[in-house]
Amino acid sequence: MLGLGNYESSSEDEFEKKPAFNPKVSQHTSKSQPAVVSETTLKREPSGPVLGPMHEEFETRQAVGEQSSTSRTLIHDLTLPPIPNLDIPPSPPGSPNPSSNAKFAHFLSLKKQDVHFNDKLAGSASLKNPSLMRKLMEHAGIDDQAQYSSSLPPDLWNISKLPNWGYKEELLRAQKGHNAKAEEGRLRGQRDIVEFVSGSTSAPSKLTTTMDHFPGTWGRPRNDVYGAYDSSYLQTTGPKTHTQSPAVTGTSVLAVKFNGGVAIAADNLASYGSLARFTDVKRLRVFSDSAVVGFSGDVSDMQYIDRLLESIDIKENYSAHGNQLNAKNLHTYLSKVFYKRRSEFNPLWNHILVAGFDSDKKPFLSSADLLGTTFSAPHLATGFGAHLAIPILRRLFPEDRPIEEISKEEAVSALKDCLKVLWYRDARSMDKYSLALITQDGVEVHEDQRIEAQSWAFAESIKGYGAQAV
Repeated sequence: MLGLGNYESSSEDEFEKKPAFNPKVSQHTSKSQPAVVSETTLKREPSGPVLGPMHEEFETRQAVGEQSSTSRTLIHDLTLPPIPNLDIPPSPPGSPNPSSNAKFAHFLSLKKQDVHFNDKLAGSASLKNPSLMRKLMEHAGIDDQAQYSSSLPPDLWNISKLPNWGYKEELLRAQKGHNAKAEEGRLRGQRDIVEFVSGSTSAPSKLTTTMDHFPGTWGRPRNDVYGAYDSSYLQTTGPKTHTQSPAVTGTSVLAVKFNGGVAIAADNLASYGSLARFTDVKRLRVFSDSAVVGFSGDVSDMQYIDRLLESIDIKENYSAHGNQLNAKNLHTYLSKVFYKRRSEFNPLWNHILVAGFDSDKKPFLSSADLLGTTFSAPHLATGFGAHLAIPILRRLFPEDRPIEEISKEEAVSALKDCLKVLWYRDARSMDKYSLALITQDGVEVHEDQRIEAQSWAFAESIKGYGAQAV
């Protein structure tokens, strides 16, 4: 136990190290005289173990370490440049791909115009199609097996080692089996059959029913009494049929060329037969800020064409070549679509007007109907407007009057007058409309406009109107 007294404290809080205890020196030192310890005694090798800094080897190692760290610092300072270079290193030879550069440049230009890819996708009606995922997988070359791939390591996720019950087909089959068992259990747990008998002593009547928690089945004839229900008339298969006549329709679309652009207008009514059913249907569609398409005819076919135009708009905006379709290209495409559907005996029941500019930056206006027939003129109208509005436009803008003499204000005023006449005379029109102006500066759309200065005083002179006798 006395040997332990020669050890020093290993506490980290004691910064000053005391000299090793030497019993020989303390024996020859009296209390009155201070102890004199020679250098040889201090340099003598201690009899017990000594910690850390008392070792000469540690001191030598510490000196070498300090010298090497100093050299390392000098080398580190010599290898660093005086001004750090934080620039991105140049690309390796042969990169990047010019087409990729063009795509990124086009993306940045669209972003400066406040056109964002995610917003375009979020508002796209084409991407809401439930069958679009299958088309995207086919376009990207992804099969049913590759759709389950992941960036996780194979030991965590390996599609080839999935059990059979891990696929959707087996899960669906298991779900159906579970639902069938639940239905059997529900039927077994139903209450007993309550038989309704007459007051006489005769045999119970065959009019029996099952009282349970499903009132929809109460009173249904029993199969064991009346036989199984004949559902042969509910045939789900049959010949393929197409739309024979439109159901919800829009009426006239009017358009006029003027000096520097085209004006086009259409009311907001969609009629269900003779019923003015939908009063807020916009029948003017803007395409890529360079053209406007006006629709008359079936509204559902109009929505189908609108989805086609939206998908083309996405492809054109995010293509590498940077070119965009003008109004003439768009009209050619739509006329081919109409002709193709007519040739398949499944026509699109629409008559459209396409307004904008051609490749020479000149005002363009043309029509296409359900047969794929096209027609161009300085002013056009569809529906009932072809009978009522065209004579007014021909009187205001005769053929010998050049377009350069027609101002934008004159064209807008003429369209408003024609819409007022249609509101008076066409039972399928209304007094709320949309007006679009296509110029070199872009497309300007005015929606929910009202026909001004309405007056039905002219109707008083019509025989059969009001209380007037015939």
